[in-house]
This record gives sequence, structure tokens and C-alpha cells, in this order.
Amino acid sequence: MPLRSIPHCVDSESDRDTAFKLMFISMQTQSPDPVVRERAYLALMRAEKPAFPPIEALPCANVQPKLRSACDGLGKMACSDCKLVSYCSKDCQKDHWKLHKRDCKSPIKSEDWLPSWAREDRPPIFMRDETQEEAFYRRLTGEFDGGCALWGNVPAMDVINLGANESDATKDLSIAFVASGDMRNVVKTINSLPSNFSGKLTILLNDVTTPIACRNFALLLILGTIPDEALAADVALHLWYSVFLPKEYRVQVGLAIAAALDKSRNDSTSIPVGRRSTVSYFYPPEAVAYLVNLAPDAKVSKLSALDAQIEYSRVQGAHSRRDYRDRMYARLRPSHRVAVQEYRRSGIVLPFGAPNFHFDTPNVSLFSLNGRWLQDDSSDPLEGWDISAVIAAGKAHGARPEDIYGCLYFYLTEQLRMFAKRLRKLSISFKLYSTEACGLACAIKSGRLTELDLPPTVRFDRIEVSNILDAQYVGMNAVLITWGPLLSDNPFATIVGYFMNWSLLEKDGDPKNCEEEIIDDCITRVMDRDEKANRLLASKPSGNPMTDIATVTQILVTVMTVQALAAVYDNSAPFSTYLTKRGLSRILKKTKLRLKENHTVVSRRLRVPLQSPPDALPEFPDDDSWYNYTNLNKYTWVERFVEFSRE
Repeated sequence: MPLRSIPHCVDSESDRDTAFKLMFISMQTQSPDPVVRERAYLALMRAEKPAFPPIEALPCANVQPKLRSACDGLGKMACSDCKLVSYCSKDCQKDHWKLHKRDCKSPIKSEDWLPSWAREDRPPIFMRDETQEEAFYRRLTGEFDGGCALWGNVPAMDVINLGANESDATKDLSIAFVASGDMRNVVKTINSLPSNFSGKLTILLNDVTTPIACRNFALLLILGTIPDEALAADVALHLWYSVFLPKEYRVQVGLAIAAALDKSRNDSTSIPVGRRSTVSYFYPPEAVAYLVNLAPDAKVSKLSALDAQIEYSRVQGAHSRRDYRDRMYARLRPSHRVAVQEYRRSGIVLPFGAPNFHFDTPNVSLFSLNGRWLQDDSSDPLEGWDISAVIAAGKAHGARPEDIYGCLYFYLTEQLRMFAKRLRKLSISFKLYSTEACGLACAIKSGRLTELDLPPTVRFDRIEVSNILDAQYVGMNAVLITWGPLLSDNPFATIVGYFMNWSLLEKDGDPKNCEEEIIDDCITRVMDRDEKANRLLASKPSGNPMTDIATVTQILVTVMTVQALAAVYDNSAPFSTYLTKRGLSRILKKTKLRLKENHTVVSRRLRVPLQSPPDALPEFPDDDSWYNYTNLNKYTWVERFVEFSRE
């Protein structure tokens, strides 16, 4: 099909007329009449259309960035070699080969690719002599290891699970996400409600980290106020996960926030998001300053596209981290290495062959006010979602599993469009806070937040506490003592949380620290499942010492450092011991709570059925499932989920 070009600037009389109209509407946002201002913001949102509309199906990959042009056809013929891109015709494939060849024939895609430490004939830097606890604190404090967790690192969960609990589509429910992290659990929970749900939802959304709290607010505003649901979902997707945005999306984000700040300055009512849902936010001054930085006329941020790219590349390409990057690449299939490398280079969640040259504006929400990248260098949006569902969504829209971020794009598009529809259909009251979790509970019980719509009588049907149960964070005692009294008397009311770092403090919590006999058994189980490890073991010595070192090291990488051992290890007994040592019985007696023996909200471990016994192991039905969950994703597999209810 012919290529469609995108102009660089306004170049027609009709475009100039439109620009003048928009300028007039923009002036109306300064009107003393709040109704006029609200209508002006809405008109500007409707008028700000992107150069490329949201993607509905896999596009033809014949994109010519230097010409700012792309084929309008659909990608139906996949490249037979890499399967990362598809074309509408042989002609387009031939026309694009000169560009695609760089990816399709990239050295990193070769079956003979070797990590840097093997090529340089040296041991990798990550094989240092340190304990797990030392490694944990190094990751918290290192320049490239730490940072804000703006994206979740365990799959999103439905914290209501109505069908396994109340089973009443008319029931009003109150849910507290007390250390929410990003919006994934909120999106998953609301999207999992039955289509006939008619109850009212009250959702408390709190996170002490200012950028996280503000980004959650911005996402709700975008999804609930941009009139076009498909566009709203696309803007939200890229604000959430892409380092750069189309300039029109940056304007949409700014307009949504500016309209909300304007409304909250002039009256005390909640901000509508959809016809029946509202958002109320109660943020400290530093959070409001962060929000102002996202507004269209922000004076705080001076971050240019070039500065953003330099900073992002500094973190993603740090020379001191090359062994960690290669450790990640070593466990991937060839085309996935290319896909991950491209995402780390561009920072944009799109199908591999989609045009992205119009993503030319920094997503300032991913940077600090002084222009520093906020996350660590291994943050990956794939970790927050179930990889099987991601691949299935990609397939439904024409993307192959090799194009994993294309699959993620289509999955997130589906989820965010559904969420936008439900914001407009359901009655949901969001109450947003940004404070320390236990301090929030104490403030509620004391009555200090009554004027902020959280009286001491408030009770919650679900309280999701994330992994602040970990001793390294808030701890089980403080969390249950402060939040336990706020659990409702609903017989299905549940506190849901998980322990992520408990194995650092408990002998045999992680199989890598167990007796040799247990380690050997786990290695055998992993080798029975891991096709790459078996292929490496079967390879014959080459006579080249460097290559032989590489073979041994890659086996170690695959088996010992990808956390696959924990996926085949029953850690239920060490976990029970850990809870006992942390004083669980005493805490439960004090709080009049009980540890639920039969889970009804979330599974005890990732990839186990809901009502499995404590010793159930994660399930991987085939080789692709094993690879996707233990190699393509970076879960630790030591996580244990818990549920508490009233006695």
C-alpha cells in the first residue's frame, strides 16, 4: 500500500483556521466562569488528535522514519526469520528490507551470540561473593539498582474475586489499596467484576511515593475525562509505560490535569471521571507540585527530548551494568533478545514494526523534577501482567509471541479500554492519598480525616497491603495492628498481601541456600524443563577456552540466577517457620484476626490454583509456558501470598 506521510508543521489554510480556533478556546480556560473553563478544556481535548490514531490491529512494518511515512496496510505476512514484524505485501517487505535487516540479522539474534564476559574471557561481575541480604541492600542503594518502583513486579491481581466470595453483583463494596504501587491491581480488580455488577464501589488508593501517587491520579483523569475512550486508553498506556509520547498526548495529559486542578481550586466537589464515578485527592504540597509539572504550561520541567534520551540511555546503557544486561539476554530466545533490546533502546511500548517517530516528547512523569530517570535499569512493564494473557491478546490482534511488547501493547489496550468503559458505567468513588500506610490507618481511626471523607467509622471489605508485610519494610505486626480494626464485618472481608523478601531471613527459604541434596534435586527438575539449558549441556567442547567458559557460565545463568530453581521448590515449610518466628500467633491473638487456611481471593503462590494446598508448586503446562514465566519474565518465585480475616 502507499505510504502515508506526517507533516512537520501547520501548512494549510484549514490547519491555520483550526489553530486560531484552538487559540481562542485556550483563552477561554482563563475565563472567570468555571463552566466556561470546563467546556474549554473538554473542547481542547476533543480537538487534540494524534498524527497516528490508536492501533487496532498489527500494522504493516514498512515504516520510513527519515521520510516520516508509514504504510496504511495491516501486517499479515510475518518475517519468516525473526517473526518480529509483518507486512501487507511482498512489495512492502522488499521495500523495508534495508531497514529491517539491521534487526533481523543483528548479532544479538544469532544462535551463537555470547555475553560480554564470555567474549572477554573473564568471570561476570554478578558472580560476586555476597549473601542474599547483602545483595538485597545493594539493590536498594545502588545507582542503577534502586529507584522508584513505578511499575509492578508481580502480576496484577483481582482483590475482590466476587465469584469466589460475595457472589452478589448488587453489593456495595469498599476496597483499600494501602500501599498501592501502580494502577495494575485497580485495573485488574474492576475489569474482573461481572458485566452485570451494579453495586457502588469505594476505593481508597494510597501510596507514600509522590510520583506513584500522582501518576495514578493522572491515569484516572485521562481514562475518565478524555471523551474518546480508545484515545484515552492509548494516552494512558503510554503515560504509564513509554518514555516518550506524541506531543498531542502530552497536551492531553496536561489538559486533564489542568482541568482537575482548576476544578479543585474553585470548589470542594469531587472530580467527575465518567458519568457516575468521581475522584477526590488529598495530597501534600509536594505531590501537587509534581502534578503541576505535568500540566501543559508547566514552568518547573525543562526536560528536552534530547536531555531525556541522554539520561535514559545513560541508565539503560551503563557500561558497569553490561554483565547484568547480558545475563538477562542469555536466557532469552533470539528474537526476544532483539525485542527487549529495542524496548530498552526506545522506551516505547508498541508493536515492533509500528511507526514511533512521532513519539518525540519526554514523558516527564518517569523523570524527577531535575531530569533524572526515576527507576532502576531493569524495570520492565511485562512483569506487572500475566504473560499468557499478554501473548493471547497479541495473537488476537495479529502479533506473534516474538513481538512481546507488541503483544503487551494490545493487551494493555484491551484492559484500559475496558477500564475506561467501566469508569463511565459503574458508580466508583476514588479517594486518593499519599502518605505512610500505617500512619493513614491511625489517622482514620483517630477521626483526623473525617473532613477528608474518611471518618473513623469507615470499614473495608478488602484491604490490599502489597508486600509491606515484609520485615524489610513495615512488617507484619505494624500492618495487621493498624489495619486489622478497619476490616468490615462482611464474612468475606479479607486483608490480602504477600511476602517477597522473607527468604532472605529464613534458612531454606530459597533453594539456592539449601543443602546440596535439595539444590541437586531442584537443578534436575529445572533441567527437565529448560530447553536452553539442555541444549547448552548437549553442546560439544569447541576447543576454544573462551567459548567453553561461556557455555558453563550460560548454564549457570540459566539454572542458578534466573530464579527458576524456586519455581520447582516447595517452600511452604520454611515459610511456615518464618511466620512462627515473626510472632504470627501473638499478632493474630492481639488483632483478633486469623490466617485463612483456604484462600478465596488470591493464590498462595504465582501460577497455582486458588484453593491449592500450601505445598502446591507453580504449574507450567508446556515448554513455552515454562520459558515465558521463568526466562522471559523475572519473577523470583519465592513470593508467598497470604490472606487474613476476622476470627
